[in-house]
Amino acid sequence: MTLGTIIHNIEITLGRGGQLARAVGVVAKLIAKEGKSSTLKLPSGEKILGIAESK
Repeated sequence: MTLGTIIHNIEITLGRGGQLARAVGVVAKLIAKEGKSSTLKLPSGEKILGIAESK
């Protein structure tokens, strides 16, 4: 995925299903990538660091 990619339906824990950015029109944005880690900016303005995997 490239920086700036719009993401929705984000899992906090793998296998538990989407828990963040699930509602209509709510998205997070990929703002940084380093190896397997990525940083997302949530609609609240909070930034979270996690493992980047997509389906």
